[in-house]
Amino acid sequence: SFAYAISSAGVTHQVSKACSMGKLKSCGCDMSVYGNQQNFEWGGCSHNINFGAKYASKFLDSKERTSRDIHAQINLHNNRAGRLAIIRHVRKQCKCHGMSGSCELKTCWKAAPDFRAVGTILKKKYDRATKVDITNSANTKLIKRNGRIPKHLELLFYEKSPNFCDPNPLVDSPGTTGRLCNKTSGGINNCETLCCGRGYNTLRVKRTERCHCKFFWCCYVTCKTCEYDEWVTVCK
Repeated sequence: SFAYAISSAGVTHQVSKACSMGKLKSCGCDMSVYGNQQNFEWGGCSHNINFGAKYASKFLDSKERTSRDIHAQINLHNNRAGRLAIIRHVRKQCKCHGMSGSCELKTCWKAAPDFRAVGTILKKKYDRATKVDITNSANTKLIKRNGRIPKHLELLFYEKSPNFCDPNPLVDSPGTTGRLCNKTSGGINNCETLCCGRGYNTLRVKRTERCHCKFFWCCYVTCKTCEYDEWVTVCK
């Protein structure tokens, strides 16, 4: 669910910005009128979010629209949720005009949200993703397990993701036992995450690498081979 949503959001985001930068012939700035404002004027070159969303829908939804099975319906829903994460979080950017840096006149335009923030939003939606079924009617609508229709911004799934912590030949996953991990990392390679809560062992291993290399004219390099002892952490 997250992969479809973040991909759809990414296409929407990039195309919207490309339009305003003049990189695409088929679109330009969003020239929509947002109404009169008392403390600023609309101007500049707003990101063309509507065009970006339509392009993302046409590009990513076309294959899914040819199928009516539950997986295609879920993918379409998650694609839309990704686009909405951009649309619902459009921000206003402004520039001040006036003598000596004063802000006597302020010009503002619409800008796509920071994509890192969009990723955080969708990650939270993924952590609370909703499991759904499909109705038996001809409309093939998605419904929650409690019978309710899911909201547009919810991320959906039909089957739980395989457990990649343990060996699973069905999905060609060897598990994480024996994997190198980083006990000080704040990323996905940290031992707590990668070892799935099983803990880790600290081992002393020998590492060989080329060293004391010299360049000779002309033109070759000779090196020695050095051995080093280092400590590594490995998932239990």
